[in-house]
Amino acid sequence: MYYDLSISEYKPEDVPSLKALWIETFDDKPELVDRFFELLPSMGTGFVAECRGELLGCAYVLDAELWMPEKAPKNLSYIYAVAVEPFARGNGIGAKLTRQCQRYCWNRDIDICCTLPAEKSLYNWYNSVAGFEVVSRCRYDKLYPTDKGCEIRRLHADEYGFLRADLLKQNNYVNLLYGYLLYQQAICEAYGGGMFACEGGIACGYIDGKVLYIKEALNDSADFIPSLCNMLGAEYALVRRSDESAEPFMTVYSLVPPPDNLSFNLALD
Repeated sequence: MYYDLSISEYKPEDVPSLKALWIETFDDKPELVDRFFELLPSMGTGFVAECRGELLGCAYVLDAELWMPEKAPKNLSYIYAVAVEPFARGNGIGAKLTRQCQRYCWNRDIDICCTLPAEKSLYNWYNSVAGFEVVSRCRYDKLYPTDKGCEIRRLHADEYGFLRADLLKQNNYVNLLYGYLLYQQAICEAYGGGMFACEGGIACGYIDGKVLYIKEALNDSADFIPSLCNMLGAEYALVRRSDESAEPFMTVYSLVPPPDNLSFNLALD
């Protein structure tokens, strides 16, 4: 047990150790990890768990907003990339980091705190250690390439954000701030994808192996994703769609009941 564990907001001098732990835990490309820490001050903050000067774990809180038709937006926070050094796991450090992120949110009058567990077994973990409940579910539709010639153009993060807000304006949805969208763009482009528009619809995704994983598709025509598969050289696409009868997706701990049919869609996963 680490009886003298301390948790505090990260400092610039922590960043090299935080990058090393990130790469060890999530196996992301170093340039993508560099981009995250470049953008972090504009996205939110992070917390580090230390014992006797040794960094043992970390977690990040990213800012977002909950938008609802004809109502004032509410502040929302997203807990991201909770990680603990392998040799220190099993000592409750991840739970303490998660609860510290929650306290940070409540101290800033943020009513809704959400996270996307990295694997299915963690849904119960987040519920037991911090009271998170599943509030949205999704399914994955499988689509195959076509060469019908749907005209697709690449988008920058700001273009995607404006189009996304317009398409979702009649819904309850999570509005993602600019730094978050820049990092989402970096993730997708680092893995052979990006942000795209076609015939009034938008989509965001990346390639894993020969599979195109579509994180979000809004107002997409029948030919959009199949044409995107063809453009990016994917064997097929898996398109994430909201479906309340399907597998768990986002979890929330909220001081006020979140609205029904809340669209999360573009999570950092």
